[in-house]
Amino acid sequence: MTTGSERVPPIIAASKNAEAAKLIASGKFRQALRVLNEAIYAAPDYPRSYAKRAIVFDRLGLAPQAEADRRRARDLAESGGFSETEVFAQPAPRRRSPDRPRAPQPPTVQRSQPQRRRLLVGMSETVVVLVALGGLAVTGAGLYLAADTVRGVDINFNFLEFDSFQSSSEPDEATAEPTPPPTPEPTPPPVTPAPEVLAGNPFSFSTLQDTWKSKGIEVSIGAVNPAFTGFRVTPFDVTLSKGGASAALSVLIYPDANSPSQDWNLGGVPSPQSGRGAPAFARGWYNKNVILLLRSGSQEIANEAKTAFLEL
Repeated sequence: MTTGSERVPPIIAASKNAEAAKLIASGKFRQALRVLNEAIYAAPDYPRSYAKRAIVFDRLGLAPQAEADRRRARDLAESGGFSETEVFAQPAPRRRSPDRPRAPQPPTVQRSQPQRRRLLVGMSETVVVLVALGGLAVTGAGLYLAADTVRGVDINFNFLEFDSFQSSSEPDEATAEPTPPPTPEPTPPPVTPAPEVLAGNPFSFSTLQDTWKSKGIEVSIGAVNPAFTGFRVTPFDVTLSKGGASAALSVLIYPDANSPSQDWNLGGVPSPQSGRGAPAFARGWYNKNVILLLRSGSQEIANEAKTAFLEL
């Protein structure tokens, strides 16, 4: 018999968990949620997937869903022989790459005393030559000006051609490229209910679906409803349609018939107990382990769905 540390995890679920851990560390929680949902579909009894998805639900502000996943992860870790410490290990944040060492600077060339002396002498000689050339230029300019005055000769003399040192045209200003408009953030997909959210005893979602379809009612499952808070299970939305009319319901499926009373007052129309929050609903019904809440839509379809539900 093997211990939890010796268990070999399902290959697909383990791979999806590794991918989700990288996405969580990068802050990409919606993508991580999609990957973890795929991992749970592949291996519903693998506790690490629920533990990581609880982290994602916490980051998305879905506290009831996070708590439900943590409970599921603990139950599976205990029954499957997994280590709870390892199952709930937090993903490590992305590490920054260390700074690259600077390239060594070339050594400064030290000149000897004779070399410095020769350099100074060469510079002095250059200065003397330049001064001499400047004197000759000034003398030549004076001679031409004197000749112009004495002989009345129109001499077009532009000493040193100052314009030749200026650019013929001003440089073009750098053309600023237009800033592209910001790319809109894509709308994240809705959170679809996981398989364990649809399961229950004695009734599951497949039981409801088959019952309503037998009455000619089309059933379309929606997303997890984040407006519910504090409940032990994850509520999700369902749309019922028939003959061009439709009705919108929220469904809560509990693992057994005794669990709903922990969240609901079941005398007559079910109402949430203290500490639970639910969006407004028009009518509500319960049967064994299932709570149905009519939010809006056709009363005729709602009555037909209610009758089939209570006859289970």
